[in-house]
Amino acid sequence: MKLKTTKKLLALSIATLVSTSMAAPYEVVDLGGLGGTTSVVYDINEAGQAVGYANGPLNDEGEREFFAHAVQFDDSGNVDLGTLENGTSSEAVGINDAMVAVGLSNVSSESDGVKIAQQFAVVYESGTVSKILDIEGVSSVVAYDINNNNKVILGANYDVEPDNDDIGKPSRGFIYDRNTDQYSIIEPFAEDPSRNSYVTAINDNDDIVGFADIEDGESFRIASYFANASDVSTKIEIETIDNRALFARSINNKQEVVGNIYITGTRDNREAFYIDMSAGNPELKLLGFFDEDFTDSRAMDINNVGQIVGRALVSVPTIGESGAFLYENEEMKNLNELIACDSPWTLTEARAINDAGQIVGFGTVDGEIRAFRLDPTGEPVEDCGETNPQPSDGGGSVPVILLGILAALGIRRRYS
Repeated sequence: MKLKTTKKLLALSIATLVSTSMAAPYEVVDLGGLGGTTSVVYDINEAGQAVGYANGPLNDEGEREFFAHAVQFDDSGNVDLGTLENGTSSEAVGINDAMVAVGLSNVSSESDGVKIAQQFAVVYESGTVSKILDIEGVSSVVAYDINNNNKVILGANYDVEPDNDDIGKPSRGFIYDRNTDQYSIIEPFAEDPSRNSYVTAINDNDDIVGFADIEDGESFRIASYFANASDVSTKIEIETIDNRALFARSINNKQEVVGNIYITGTRDNREAFYIDMSAGNPELKLLGFFDEDFTDSRAMDINNVGQIVGRALVSVPTIGESGAFLYENEEMKNLNELIACDSPWTLTEARAINDAGQIVGFGTVDGEIRAFRLDPTGEPVEDCGETNPQPSDGGGSVPVILLGILAALGIRRRYS
C-alpha cells in the first residue's frame, strides 16, 4: 500500500511539474488558414476577431487553388471572404468592432486579347465584397483600416494632372466616409504635385496619422503628420530628430502614436518610436532594440493600454533574423521568450494588439508560414534553462527569406 501511495504521489508530482513547465505569459493559438500552407494576419478587433489572407489547398493536378484569399480567422472555423467578380486574389487588412473588414481584391480582365490586372479597395460585410473609392484617376487602391465610425483609410496611385505626363501617378492617402460616401485626399507637405503622401492609421475619434514628402532645402525627406479626418488640410508635422525620415504607423484613442525612424548611415534600418500627441509639448521617445548590435526595430501597433507590438532584429543586420516584440513597462520583450519553452513556434512579427492584450502576427511552425494569436494567461515567464535553446542570437525568426516569400505572395505591410 505504501508503495502504491508513493507511486501515486510521484505521478502527481511529475504531472504538476509538466503542467507548470507549460505555463507561460502567452498561449499561442494557431489561427490556421484555408487549407493551404501559408496564412498571414493583419488586424484584430476588441472581440478577438482577426483578418488577413491565406492560400488554398492543392487540386488533383497538384496546382494551388488560389494563392491569396481574404480570411476571417474564427475559432469555430475560418471564413473565406472571397474576391470581387473575376477576382484572382484578395486580402483583408483591417477590421472594426462591427465585424466590417476592408482590404483589396485583384481583378483580371481582357481587352483586345490583352490580359489586364487591376487592384481595388474593398469592404467585406455580411458575406459580400464591394468596391471602395472607385473614382476616375485613381488606381491600385488598397484599404488599410476602418474605424468604428465607418471611416476608411486608403492608399492609391492618383493621376493628379491627367494632361501632364511628367508628373505621373504619385501615391496619395485618402479618407473615405461610408456614411456620407464622401472622401478626402491627403496632400503631401511639398508643393510639388509629383510628391507622395500616405495615411497609415485612424482611431475612433477620427484622428489620423501617416507620412508624406516635405521639402528639405533643395531636396525632399519623409515627414510624419497628425490630423483629424474632419479637416485633413490642417495636418501637424510630428517633430523628428536630426531631420531623419519618420514613419508614423499607428494611433490609439488617447492620441499616442508609434512608428519608426530612419537610422542615419544605414541602408534602411529603423528604430521604433513612441510619441503622445495629446501632450502639451510632444517629444519623440525611441524604444531601442533587443541588443545594441541588433540595430533595427519597427513598431506596428499600440492599444489603448499603451502596449506596443512589432518586430525587431535578433541577429546582426547582415543575417537579418527578426522576432516579434511587445513593449511595455519601459521594456522591449521578445515574445518568443514569453511562450512555452516546448512551443514549436518561431514568432517573426506582431502586427496588432487589442485592449484585452491579445496579439496577432505571423511566424513559422512545422516549416510553414502561419498566422498566430497570443492570448495572455497571467502566468509568469517560464524558465527554459538549456532544454530548448533558441538560435545563437537569442530567439527569433527567418525574416529576409520569409519576408521575401511573403512579398512574392502579395503581402501588404502598411508601408513597412
